[in-house]
Amino acid sequence: MRKTSIFFIMIFSLLFVSCKTKSNEKAKAELTFKSISFMSAYGATDKELNDLNKKIDDVLLNKRNEIISEEEKLYQYFGKLRNLNLLEKPYIFLRFNKDSILPVYLSENEFNKVKNFKQIDLFKEGKKVIIELDLVKKNNTIYYSNNIVSIIKVNGRSHSNGN
Repeated sequence: MRKTSIFFIMIFSLLFVSCKTKSNEKAKAELTFKSISFMSAYGATDKELNDLNKKIDDVLLNKRNEIISEEEKLYQYFGKLRNLNLLEKPYIFLRFNKDSILPVYLSENEFNKVKNFKQIDLFKEGKKVIIELDLVKKNNTIYYSNNIVSIIKVNGRSHSNGN
């Protein structure tokens, strides 16, 4: 009887995990830019990555119930990225509406499609870039895409202010 119970628990667990849906959706947004951002370890050397991983581990192991510093919050965020296998992924910023700018992590192939767009060039041309992509919500605040459906350069000034 015990083997049967274990078997049913395993089957139920597998069904629960396989039925758990990720939030997949198509999204269309404007490529925007931030002048200073450090949202991943993309492009880091092995030494820099090792140092960052040690710092993440230190912060996560010494988690306190007290008020935590902004630096500790940053390393906790990096810990989430590491757990989601996104720590070394490139990212872009997308403006979904007037008040909503979100970082979106990309596969290397998809990042190569957008990495050459520069804020200054778009500003000089009076253009903005609209990207349509498949978006996966990895948790409540982290988004990822491995499929850019389209990239369109259109007339119209970007609302980006470089912050």
